[in-house]
Amino acid sequence: MEKLFENKTRLSMKEYNIFIESYKKEFAFTDYLYIFFYIAYFGLCMIFAFKQGKIILSILLLAGLCAFLWFKIIRTNKLVEKNKKSQKVSGNFVNKYEFYKNYFKVENPEGKAQVLYLKLYRIVETNTHFYIYVSRQCAFIVSKSGFIEGKSDDFSKFIKKKVFTKYRNRMN
Repeated sequence: MEKLFENKTRLSMKEYNIFIESYKKEFAFTDYLYIFFYIAYFGLCMIFAFKQGKIILSILLLAGLCAFLWFKIIRTNKLVEKNKKSQKVSGNFVNKYEFYKNYFKVENPEGKAQVLYLKLYRIVETNTHFYIYVSRQCAFIVSKSGFIEGKSDDFSKFIKKKVFTKYRNRMN
C-alpha cells in the first residue's frame, strides 16, 4: 500500500505541556460535569441513608465518594506528574508516523503499532499539532512541523475525511 504521509515528532516537555492544555480544553467541561454529578448523587444517597438511620451505609457511601474523587482527581494528577518525569518527554523520544489509506503506523523506541482510522476515538487539530486519540486517555502527538512526506494542510484535509464526526478543530 502506498504511503501518503510521513511524520517524525520529537516529544519534549514543551509538546507534552501543550498536549495537556489541549486535553483540558477538550475534556474539562465533561470531566467537571461528571465529577459534579457523582458528588451530588453520593451526597443525596448519604443524606437519605442517614435520615433512615443507616449510619454504616452513609459511611460506606462517603468512603465510595472519597475513592471516586481520589481516582478521578488525585490519581490523574499523579499520572500526569509521572509522565512529565518519564523518558518520553525528555526530548529524546521520537515517534515516526506513516499514514496510509486505511491505517497508520507508528514506531518509537518502545515498539511499533498499526492503527485503523475506524478505531480512532477522536482527532484534535491545533495550530501546531494533531492529537490522534485512540481512547479518551491515550493520544499520539503529531507535530505539524514534523512532516517529511506530505504537508500538514493536506494531512488535515485527509484526516477530516477519514474520521469526519470525530474531528475537532481547536485552532485559535
